[in-house]
Amino acid sequence: MSKSKNKQQVSKNEQRNEYRNFRVVFFYCILIILLPVSTFFATKYVLFDGYFQLSSVSSNIYAAVAAVIALHIALGLYIYRAYFDSGPSDQATKLAQKQD
Repeated sequence: MSKSKNKQQVSKNEQRNEYRNFRVVFFYCILIILLPVSTFFATKYVLFDGYFQLSSVSSNIYAAVAAVIALHIALGLYIYRAYFDSGPSDQATKLAQKQD
């Protein structure tokens, strides 16, 4: 019976880790998709067309540059998180063990 309970514990911990990883990757996928698109349209219509009153071609170019910068920031955040993330914290591991 102890081995069955231990196997269920491992399975629950694996599921928690997989769900945590899924949430992180899903968040960064959404960020990488939506941030450049929203940056492009926000800077184009609000900043370059509205405030600076640039021509259409100029505002498109500057908005595209802003979107590329936003994309690089989002990718940099993802790479930073992937490189420096040490996995589940010790406190979370202890809490999971304490609950079971």
